[in-house]
Amino acid sequence: MILFALIYAAGFFYALREILARRYEQILVFFLLSLPLYITALSTLDQAGLGVLVPVFQYSKEIILVITLAMLVFQLDAWPKLNLLDKLVLAYFAWNLFYVFLPLGSFGLYDKLIAFKNVSFFPLIYFIGRLIQPEKIWLSKWQSWILVLTIAAGVVILFEALNSTHLQTFTGYAEYYRKYFGVDPTGNYGLSWTFEIEGGARRFASFFANPLELAAATLLSGAVLVAMFIKNKIEEPRLFQAALLFSIVCVVFALSRASLAGYFMASYLFFLINGNKKILWIYHGLFVLVAIGFIYFLANGIIGEFILNTFTFTNTSSLSHLVEWVDGIEAIGRSPMGLGLGESGRVAGELGLNVGGENQIIIIGVQSGIVAIGFYVLMYAVTIGWSVKLFLKGDGKEQQLGIMLFILKIGMIVPVLTASVESYLYISAMGWFLVGLMSTTYASYRQRQRD
Repeated sequence: MILFALIYAAGFFYALREILARRYEQILVFFLLSLPLYITALSTLDQAGLGVLVPVFQYSKEIILVITLAMLVFQLDAWPKLNLLDKLVLAYFAWNLFYVFLPLGSFGLYDKLIAFKNVSFFPLIYFIGRLIQPEKIWLSKWQSWILVLTIAAGVVILFEALNSTHLQTFTGYAEYYRKYFGVDPTGNYGLSWTFEIEGGARRFASFFANPLELAAATLLSGAVLVAMFIKNKIEEPRLFQAALLFSIVCVVFALSRASLAGYFMASYLFFLINGNKKILWIYHGLFVLVAIGFIYFLANGIIGEFILNTFTFTNTSSLSHLVEWVDGIEAIGRSPMGLGLGESGRVAGELGLNVGGENQIIIIGVQSGIVAIGFYVLMYAVTIGWSVKLFLKGDGKEQQLGIMLFILKIGMIVPVLTASVESYLYISAMGWFLVGLMSTTYASYRQRQRD
């Protein structure tokens, strides 16, 4: 099992070597090879008796990001003209940084810094993508990497499903969370309730941190598949077909309602805007099949109960969402400027003092108020708006980026409302890197329009 830690380390050192050689785009190797394995790598490291290295691995991701951004900034001849998205990202970062030093809340400086990192580190990734020259990014190559990752995750899930055993049972997952986060195992499988649904049916995570993170990651592979499909010619049909199959495998066995709903909503909306009637007819046919399947499963066992309880908000998961949402919204209503960093999310959660949660927007709002919510929502909205313009009016890399980000961001709306998605390392890093890249691409597109 130590192999996962070795793969993580290999991705880190390779990417670091390339970055120091000023091949900054190779940061994507770290994102794609190391970040999906993060928790699995750390838990196997601890299991192997190498716990002394765990803190080194934990901070390795911040180290490589800071080095990359610092080198990109120092090599600049002139800072690019700030566009609307740049200003929103900087404003969000600055606003939350102010809360680190604001005497507000019940946590000290160290805990506030941890909370700040959890909700405000992605702007660094955005500006890495923003400052790397788009012509340095061979987009089709990285799309292929994303699909290969999806296939690998799907293969592992098939082995898990065939053996009816979670990979995390063998990686020291439960002990790692108990030792480093004070979280005891829960559920029927000695992991956490996230790894099962009502009635005990298993949810699988492959080598990702949990099934929800895996399911969110399939939204990116789905976005890549749609973008490749729109091309006049699929350059690697076998890779495309295999990735399509295994992305479905991942979504099905992860049993994530939010990601599944997000994926279909995003892709349907894309083809609706794009005016592709043939694909829309296929979707309508699928909706009919889903409706028939829905009726069938309602009459049959565990899955039927899972579906029904989801829509009636009577299952444990759905009820916990509602309780966390209400608590968080009430807290924001009482304190519109926020309760202070750490009062919602991981820091408070480790102490059992969490206010709100199960919703990225509420987690941000409880800590740093409605102003921070405004910045975050506006960043999201601007990204979607610009991506629409690029996939409708751009060409080549512009169109590909537009399609991918539109599918991804629309698809992530439901997970954003039901989870702390910025803690999903792989999808957060890849998503914000692509947003930064799109920001530069969109600025060039607008300049051409003016010329």
